[in-house]
Amino acid sequence: MLGLLLLLAPLADPAQTEDGFRALAEQVELRTLDNGLRVVVLPRGKAPVASFHLYVRAGAIDEESGLTGLAHFAEHMAFKGSRRIGALNWALELEAMRRCDSAWAAYELAATDENGLFREDEVAARYQRFLALDERAVGLADAGRFDAAVESAGGRDQNATTGADATQYFVSLPSNRMEQWFWLTREQIGGPVMREFYRERSVVMEERRMRTDSSPVGAAVEALLNTAFVAHPYRDSAIGHMSDLEFLDRPEMIRFWKRHYTAERMVLAVVGRVDPDLVFEFAERYLGDLAGSAGGRPRRTTEPAQQGERIVKLSRPSSPMVLAGWHTPSLTGRSNQIYGALADLLFNGPSSRAYVGLVKTDGIAAQIQGFAGFPGRIDPSLFVALTVPLPGKSPRKCLERLQAEITRLAVDGPNDRELEGLKRRTKMKVVASLSSNSGLARALAEAEAEDGGWNALFNQLVVVDGITPAEIQAAAAGLSENQRTSIYLLPPGMNFSGEMEKIETGGVAEETE
Repeated sequence: MLGLLLLLAPLADPAQTEDGFRALAEQVELRTLDNGLRVVVLPRGKAPVASFHLYVRAGAIDEESGLTGLAHFAEHMAFKGSRRIGALNWALELEAMRRCDSAWAAYELAATDENGLFREDEVAARYQRFLALDERAVGLADAGRFDAAVESAGGRDQNATTGADATQYFVSLPSNRMEQWFWLTREQIGGPVMREFYRERSVVMEERRMRTDSSPVGAAVEALLNTAFVAHPYRDSAIGHMSDLEFLDRPEMIRFWKRHYTAERMVLAVVGRVDPDLVFEFAERYLGDLAGSAGGRPRRTTEPAQQGERIVKLSRPSSPMVLAGWHTPSLTGRSNQIYGALADLLFNGPSSRAYVGLVKTDGIAAQIQGFAGFPGRIDPSLFVALTVPLPGKSPRKCLERLQAEITRLAVDGPNDRELEGLKRRTKMKVVASLSSNSGLARALAEAEAEDGGWNALFNQLVVVDGITPAEIQAAAAGLSENQRTSIYLLPPGMNFSGEMEKIETGGVAEETE
């Protein structure tokens, strides 16, 4: 807490804050390996610890039709070990996995047959053979060995996350275990064998059921993506479609990894008590032979312009709510700060435009929140808002009222008090996010990968200071009703106005409860 307070203290004098940022930036070193992997290092702090953050620009937008979910699934596979970590008898395990792959392919051929060529008993027999071979392959390895190795090295907060644009791996370790981290990461990223693939697939499918199929809000989020995007791969959520997950196989995962986990798509950020020269030496030794790509990132379909509002009604046993998304340009660099400022003015706290309008003044909403850059920000994306009406209040009216606040901001712009408060809050948020080594490592990696260079991180305060009312007005003007996709999540029988409709059942009109 003391460290955070010391970081926040200079905010009383913006010049001091900017000087502090410049001094921190002067300590950053960047080196690009021959294979294209970028390494960013920031020596910081006196405690003998370091945070490692590996950004891999491979996400859901890289998946092919019919193979959704592979990017997120790959994150799971990265922790299952390599031939040197986890194998009890590598030769036997490799052969067992290959036989298991063949058995699954034979089962899938029979299970998906539409011409009636396979009898039910033959399909069942093929599945039982697959299960037996999978059991043998699993028994020839210890898939928990990688996590155990990180833990024994003193690793803390090890985790990973997959989004539309990228997958990111992170952990903190004692500084004197840095070489061990590089060796483990070489095995994790350079030599995963995708063991326990078919068992882990069941875990991913259960995650899909919990996050989307059984969650009304998750279903609304997926409906927003599926409706707002008709061509761009942002339309498919990172968790994947269940019909795809059911039949993904290990060879498909291996092909995805080889194609997208290439060195030039990776940024490694290391922050803590480290010697930059030693970091670069280890990076070259252990990661310098990671494969590169022969070409650039595959071209993606451009989303056609939306010509009018798209509306979807989801009937679920849930409290009514409205999830809306407006198309935006890609949100990298300065545009990310501008749309972040717009979201702050509309949704951040009890004095924000939307809260005052819908909650305090009109008394029609219980909750309202929103943000920019969903599901990603590398390509043109969405500005989203979630509104929960008060009992008996109209969901449609809530959305209309929110749209009116956006329009008012587009016409009048923010006043001086709002602009001053916005810049102060944004600066505090920026500084607070960089108060830890792990936060700095993530921010450096993302800035290098997405915003044109790591130094964009330290230019944020200057960018925020330079945001003009006209820029915010222009961003708000782009959030027009014609660019909006509206997902109404309503209990059965409720209409857009929040009224319960009569449902005809057996010739008798009944009110739904």
